[in-house]
Amino acid sequence: MHFMPEDEGYEEKLWPDGYKAVIKNRLRAVIASELRSEDTLQNVYEQQYADQFPDLDRFIERITEMLVVGAEKGGDEAFDDIVTAFLYEYPLPEPRVYARYLLLPKLPEEVSRQLMQQVIDEYRQDEVFIHAFQVGYGDLYENFEQFLNESARLAAVRVVNGMDDMLTAIYRAFATGGPLPPARRNAKRVKNWFVPKGSQIRDVPLSRRAKQKRRRENSDAENSDLR
Repeated sequence: MHFMPEDEGYEEKLWPDGYKAVIKNRLRAVIASELRSEDTLQNVYEQQYADQFPDLDRFIERITEMLVVGAEKGGDEAFDDIVTAFLYEYPLPEPRVYARYLLLPKLPEEVSRQLMQQVIDEYRQDEVFIHAFQVGYGDLYENFEQFLNESARLAAVRVVNGMDDMLTAIYRAFATGGPLPPARRNAKRVKNWFVPKGSQIRDVPLSRRAKQKRRRENSDAENSDLR
């Protein structure tokens, strides 16, 4: 048993990722503005990268692009984890907020709202998410909309985490005097998956809703035995 539809045709389809347009357009402007307010970047540029970039603006543009790529990859990882949850019948992953962020602790409200709404609009029509909710998560969430909101919230958090991970790697290069780290976008995510043989709910930490579901199942089983 797993929460994925049995349809080999999905192998030729791509997962929706229109939310990345919000990252490339709206979030990029926020990142660039934040970086230009960082006085330390000018010193780093003059001391370490002036021979690689013609001016400070080009240097900041490159750092901005790298953080955009990091943010996109963070979103990819969020959806990879969600699909893994479907495969192994896990609860949806809990958003993991870092204790400290180097640039942005969270997305600006308007950017966050646009990104989450784009995720919800896209995945509301997605057959895999519809199927997973119907067979695996329907009793854990009040409705499909809440299920999508949780998925979108996870994506928003992981976008910020991915951006921060990239910035950490960049600062490490600054500290060591090394070259900037590579920043390559992932390939488009294809809808194919391997369903583990005999897949079933594993012994993993459960969310509060999942624990409530487990208690209900155990109670129902006990009551059934008494009949």
